[in-house]
Amino acid sequence: MKALCFLGLGLLISCPAVGQGPSSFVTGIGLIGGGADSCPMFVRYVCAPSPAQRAGVKSGDILIAVDGTRVPTGDEASKLLQSEKPNPVTLTLVRQEKTYVATVGREQRSMLPCNQGEKVLKSGVIVPLDATEAEMNGKLKAITQDRFVDRVFPTHYPSNEKLYYPGFEVLVLKNPAQVVVLGIEDGPASQAGVHWGDTILSVNGLDPRNKSVTELESLFSSQKPGSMTLKIEREGATKEFTFQLAETAQVLRDNQKQLLQGELVPLGLPERYLYCFK
Repeated sequence: MKALCFLGLGLLISCPAVGQGPSSFVTGIGLIGGGADSCPMFVRYVCAPSPAQRAGVKSGDILIAVDGTRVPTGDEASKLLQSEKPNPVTLTLVRQEKTYVATVGREQRSMLPCNQGEKVLKSGVIVPLDATEAEMNGKLKAITQDRFVDRVFPTHYPSNEKLYYPGFEVLVLKNPAQVVVLGIEDGPASQAGVHWGDTILSVNGLDPRNKSVTELESLFSSQKPGSMTLKIEREGATKEFTFQLAETAQVLRDNQKQLLQGELVPLGLPERYLYCFK
């Protein structure tokens, strides 16, 4: 599962897991929530492998304190969790109403992408092994607010967990008309080699441009298992990827997430905290 950074109009790319750069030492967890007395700080995901995973920390756990210091906000937690030294850190957490303490080591950020098929750029951004600085920079310059038209699967997932799909959000752009891979999860498309920001030229031989959001939802999902062939453009070159679609419910689990009453929340989150995400 990847940490996500917001860029301008809500665009998302993979970013470091609770760390500011590749030279810092981190535990391998991502956080969400906090900022209010009634909404604690939750573990959003745990990288695998990572020190946090080995210590038994799980998605949906509530983070109470770091080395005895309470952490009401993400910024405060981030500052305490990252370090310039690999010293272990003591976390106080709650799971299923029971408090527990975990001693978690730290590993250098550059050595701890959440997926073995990823690497960390100089900026600290996590990308696939075959991605380049030039590719990422070019995509960021091309995808701008004034080109935005709409998004398909804005939570990265279809609302129907029984649908099969490739595992990414779809962005519709204008001037020129394009359909682009947006937020991408650990799933069929990313495992096949599809990248964030790839321009989609065809889906199973069909041009996705000039279609409504409803039509695109149908084009990028299926009620039955099957394969999908994407033809994409990347840095002026055309590439083709064919992969088996995965059930939305499975992609959710693989990325340590769940849909509760239509809200995307960490896997394991108690339903009584759902109001924190609305």
